[in-house]
Amino acid sequence: MVGNLSKWSFLLGTNSRLFDMLVDPRLVAHRQIWNKKPALRLIYADYYRRMAKFLIDGPTLEIGSGSGHVRDHVREIYTADILPAPWLDLATDAESLPFATASLTNIVMLDVLHHISRPLTFFSEVSRVLRPEGRLVMLDPAITPLSGLVYKYLHPEPVDMSADPLLPDCLQSGSDPFDSNQAVPTLLFGTPARTAAFEAKCPSLKLVKREYFGFATYPMTGGFRDWCLVPGFAVEMLLTLERALEPLLGRHGGFRLLIALERLA
Repeated sequence: MVGNLSKWSFLLGTNSRLFDMLVDPRLVAHRQIWNKKPALRLIYADYYRRMAKFLIDGPTLEIGSGSGHVRDHVREIYTADILPAPWLDLATDAESLPFATASLTNIVMLDVLHHISRPLTFFSEVSRVLRPEGRLVMLDPAITPLSGLVYKYLHPEPVDMSADPLLPDCLQSGSDPFDSNQAVPTLLFGTPARTAAFEAKCPSLKLVKREYFGFATYPMTGGFRDWCLVPGFAVEMLLTLERALEPLLGRHGGFRLLIALERLA
């Protein structure tokens, strides 16, 4: 489904109650939690700063914008999600983007890749819409010896390390866009060997950066759930400590995986 959502604001004005009736309730709940959890906002500010380092000048699209906060950190950007919402620019499927060939310089995605049911179809579409030397920057769960235990037993989304994301339909998902396999990013890019297998299947894209990071701070916020174990004032201190530990522990204990790919000329 593709559509410009600017008309929603014109038709509904500022009536947030009508907005809520038309938007998937999970997106509405995420926005409500975002607004009341400063620790969560600080964590995501760190995520977007990390991603922005790999962007280059030019038209940029965020896929999977969801509750819609990227413009707090990247101003000149289109926002899109498969679920329509009045705060987003358009609704579209990531596997069929309504953009002309070679029309975008960057695509960014935060916690989206593990929801895509046909990664090869998606990456083919990315190759089509990105300009030569354009970037796809993704940040997703990392399945490491430490994080894998937490994601598998304490997180509602599944972890299936037996899946093969290089097959045509790896997720075996239903019609719910929240269906997922948190293992997909690690299965695709977690090691040099996995990345080489990906690049052999998608030769128009090459790895620019693989970065494992993040430890206990994000899990302690509860993410987009109602509870939070860490006060907002402590987040920056904890993130500074985590950054110091990344070179030693990131590959074995990191909860997050940042991947930057470049479109070859």
